[in-house]
Amino acid sequence: MTAGTVERRVPATRAGGPSPGVWWLSPAGAAALTVPVTLLISWRLGDAYFRQSWNTPKSLTDTTLLLFAAGAVLFALGGMLPLLLGAGRGRHAASPAAEVDTWFLHRAAVVLYRLTMVGYVALAVVGLSRGARPADLLEALTSQDAFDSTLRTQFAPIAGITTLTQLGIAYVVVAVTLLTRQRDRYVARRLAVVLVLALMRAFFLTERLAILELAIPAVGILAMYAARRGRVQRRVTAAAPFVLVPGAVAVFGIFEYSRSWVFYSQGGGSFFQFVIDRLAGYYATAYNNGQLALTYGTSGVRLPYGSIEAFWTAPGISQLDLYGQLTGRYEPDDFGTILQQYGNPEFNSPGGLSIPFVDYGTAGGLVFFLLAGLALGLAYLRWREGEFWASLVYPVALTGLLEMPRYLYWGQGRVLPSFVALVVIAWLARRRVPTAGTIG
Repeated sequence: MTAGTVERRVPATRAGGPSPGVWWLSPAGAAALTVPVTLLISWRLGDAYFRQSWNTPKSLTDTTLLLFAAGAVLFALGGMLPLLLGAGRGRHAASPAAEVDTWFLHRAAVVLYRLTMVGYVALAVVGLSRGARPADLLEALTSQDAFDSTLRTQFAPIAGITTLTQLGIAYVVVAVTLLTRQRDRYVARRLAVVLVLALMRAFFLTERLAILELAIPAVGILAMYAARRGRVQRRVTAAAPFVLVPGAVAVFGIFEYSRSWVFYSQGGGSFFQFVIDRLAGYYATAYNNGQLALTYGTSGVRLPYGSIEAFWTAPGISQLDLYGQLTGRYEPDDFGTILQQYGNPEFNSPGGLSIPFVDYGTAGGLVFFLLAGLALGLAYLRWREGEFWASLVYPVALTGLLEMPRYLYWGQGRVLPSFVALVVIAWLARRRVPTAGTIG
């Protein structure tokens, strides 16, 4: 598509008009897919199982589990409240998705793609400068043992330089949105490139989140699009978790094969049993680590860290070590020390349900979950009603909903560039709405 093309307006029923919604995309629905079952597993498994399977004592208490459950319930209630009170679209300041012209989205996608590629080129240069060679990639591929390779150290990101790779999240959101409007082979090819590069990071750098944070928003956008197409599509979409959840377990097993099975297979047992045990371990130990942080990591002078990690790790602020200057401590090192002494550093997820309580205390954590649920519930409602800004921002937040038992994704620095980029795109789109449909 080129400048000077008369833009075709896409009907609201196809491009972002009101939708009955998809239950598992809502804050309460998405959290319900992972939180209850993982809390139950963590409660039922005892200390002996924790030690035998994950090489860590079980420090998690029933009282703390109830606290986490209370936070999750308040989050769900907050997420449902806007849906219960929302009585229709009303008059909102943001632009409806149907009124945002495709030419503008195409130009935004081009910019995001180019910036993402700059980030990957910078990452490649950094890796080569640290001694990485193509033979190292081949060795990791043939040995199926990426965890013990030097690639993770050689390609360790540099804040402010390789951070641009994270704009791939924003690109996927805009690209998939475009592809739901019209076929575009150039957008599709670039989307494939971004996904392949993320897959390489997931495999060679054992950074599984790199592909999840692209796949989850894409699936969310496609699911909401399908729900707007008709009754049959809505029913199929509502039942999608029965396919997506087993599929997610299978994908987890594929990546875990090269990540840890090479080592653990020496102890015997089936690969399927290993995958299920390993998956449960990532969640159970995350809750357990949350208990450790509450027990050993809240003393002394401290400021909120995990819930606003993006601020402390932002370029400039991280170089100044502002958190350390203000508190006299370095949070990642402190948490690592706690795991060394009381847990297992191999399972280092901090636990998303514990972070608000670590940062703000018991009462503050409960308030945090309620407000976070309200904010995401409102964003989901606006997305369901066809608001453009919400159709960009909420699919990214969906990753954090599904991964909430393990970490608080929304506060991490890795997602901040895409949130900022998508908010800017939504703001620019709002300014263009009065002239949408005119000659570009």
